[in-house]
Amino acid sequence: MNELLPVLDETRCTGCGDCVAVCPAGCLAMSGPTPWMPRPLDCVYCALCVRVCPTDALRMG
Repeated sequence: MNELLPVLDETRCTGCGDCVAVCPAGCLAMSGPTPWMPRPLDCVYCALCVRVCPTDALRMG
């Protein structure tokens, strides 16, 4: 199911953390200036992180 996980465009990400805050599964975390997914198996594929991103830095892969 990795093709459905959020994919980050680091060139667009501002590191605001909105995606991390909105994730209902808690599978996103900040790693330095950008988010990452330490627990991809916890992802529920809701795409809230994609919808909340103010710079469109996330997409569902």
